Amino acid sequence: MSATQQLLFVELPDGWSSQIDIRQTSGGRYAGVAELSLRGLKRGVLVFMQQPSLDAAVARVRLRASQFARERLSLAETRAGVRAS
Repeated sequence: MSATQQLLFVELPDGWSSQIDIRQTSGGRYAGVAELSLRGLKRGVLVFMQQPSLDAAVARVRLRASQFARERLSLAETRAGVRAS
């Protein structure tokens, strides 16, 4: 990867957010790592493979981060239901 790097902050639904470290490859594609947080607390890291454009890379992070958040919310609801039983 080249030295071309950007840090982006993306707001996501339900209190989730992501700080994205994107690097542009020598071939002009974009890849990187996104740190996922819920209300300011780090909850996970997402690695995304090369995407053809910066917009595509951000869209990929939004999609995967939303899937991650939904899964975590589902797990939390399941655990809460088990405790209430």
